[in-house]
Amino acid sequence: MPLLPPANELQFLLGKEISSIIFGSSGVHFVWCDGGEIHAMRDFDHTDQGGVRHQFGNGMRFDPPSLLHRLVQRKVTALDVNENSFILTFDDGQALVFHAQAGNGENGLIQLGSSLSDDYIVW
Repeated sequence: MPLLPPANELQFLLGKEISSIIFGSSGVHFVWCDGGEIHAMRDFDHTDQGGVRHQFGNGMRFDPPSLLHRLVQRKVTALDVNENSFILTFDDGQALVFHAQAGNGENGLIQLGSSLSDDYIVW
């Protein structure tokens, strides 16, 4: 069974704009301006505007200083899905790579709306 949904099921993310980023006890929430969010519960990478990759989780004891705030008010312009990760690229060249690991429970979820009763995609 694939760890991630196919790219065609995630096309709705194109054009989404991040309104806020929330660090919580169960992961990082990337909240969209028009409702919904991506909740990264496990490993992800952030590539900044200079092309430097920052790993979050990935078995590291401490996460790097965060530059994630630079994603606020940035729009998703490209989406790529492979076997173990999906990549969101933003209008200024930054990128988020969300990793999926088998056997570790949920890696994250994409909530489609602002209400907890809205549908979501788990990976």
